[in-house]
Amino acid sequence: MTKKRLLFALSFMLVFLTNVSFGVTKKVLFIGNSYTFTNNMPQILDSIAAAFGDTLIFDMSAPGGYTMQQHTTNSTTISKIFSQKWDIVVIHEQSQMPAFPPSQVATDVYPYAARLDSMVHANDTCTQTMFMMTWGHANGDPSNCGSYPVICSYTGMQFRLRESYLQMGIDNHACVAPVGMAFKVMMDSVYTPWLFISDSSHPLPAGSYLEAAVLYSSIYHKSSLNCPYTLGLAPASVYRLQRIATKVVFDSLDQWQQNGHYPYAGFGRSTSGSTVTFTNHSPVGTGHTWSFGDAHTDTAANPTHVYSATGTYTVTNTVHTNCFTETLTDTVHITVSHASVNGVEGQPSNIIIIQSGGGMVSFMMPGAGYDKLEIYNCNGSMIRRYDSQSAKIDDVVTPGFYIYRWYSLGGKLVETGKIAVY
Repeated sequence: MTKKRLLFALSFMLVFLTNVSFGVTKKVLFIGNSYTFTNNMPQILDSIAAAFGDTLIFDMSAPGGYTMQQHTTNSTTISKIFSQKWDIVVIHEQSQMPAFPPSQVATDVYPYAARLDSMVHANDTCTQTMFMMTWGHANGDPSNCGSYPVICSYTGMQFRLRESYLQMGIDNHACVAPVGMAFKVMMDSVYTPWLFISDSSHPLPAGSYLEAAVLYSSIYHKSSLNCPYTLGLAPASVYRLQRIATKVVFDSLDQWQQNGHYPYAGFGRSTSGSTVTFTNHSPVGTGHTWSFGDAHTDTAANPTHVYSATGTYTVTNTVHTNCFTETLTDTVHITVSHASVNGVEGQPSNIIIIQSGGGMVSFMMPGAGYDKLEIYNCNGSMIRRYDSQSAKIDDVVTPGFYIYRWYSLGGKLVETGKIAVY
């Protein structure tokens, strides 16, 4: 019987990952004021959604200058909250009030945010409240900066708005739509277009488009990039608005939505040989269902999967909570090539293959911490599973290429790769 060490080289290329998702319908109620109804912002959002095959069923209660306190006693607002089951209720305060000193906001804003949130959940416990972070006035708040200098500038006012809206999210287990932070990116850049009308507060159509694009990504968890609906704005300007909205939402989605119960099915991945480790990006989720595109599935939050052959695979992640389910499908392109020769140098695996003339092979235990061994053929079907902790496992294996997976005593995948049996 002759010992053979198998030297094999693995090369792989994950060419690209393209988000694919199906048309989604959302029922959304907007509670606000002129920052909602100016330029008919919900209709802009509806048009963006429709351009991507999604549906927005919406209503709004948005009298000019209204505060949250006024909404808590407004018969129209209350009637609309209880008119049907909403997926999301988007709420924002009068533009200046959340920027006032923290002690004043604690008295004049937070209690009414909580009251509206309570009404929303009295109608349906599953509805997700989403506070829309508004934007600072382009020149700050001159009428109030004498008593509170922080808000004399745009930057100071936006800082306070951000603090207050994030606190509303924390206090009410709610999500936040970071519209104000998207405005800040534009304000801090040299890009056009300008976002404000002459009062330095209300939005031009470009500002309302940016507002709607942030809400689209916050509600549908999709990028608005390359949306064909432009509201008649210059294509270059629209692309900047879409890009900024997408970046602001998804760069910090865990921050904006971690306090709610609204799941996000997005995920990342890393590769090693023919193995792909998937990392879910949802800040919330009570369950996961993965389909890897090769007839294999998993329910782990962050699974590792071994692909057996070069190909294009459709990976689907479905995230569940008690109230919502969201699915994202991505196309993964993987190329795996292998070559094997006799030798020791460069051996990337600890497995020793011993083959006799009769086809008997021994898989040597790599060392402490290794337990279960699984062997798969190149079609992805498991052909052997060994649960012994013995130092040597003898079996008859037909010559050819296989995939192995070693697991630790705790059941964690600790090593994987390809083997060749001669």
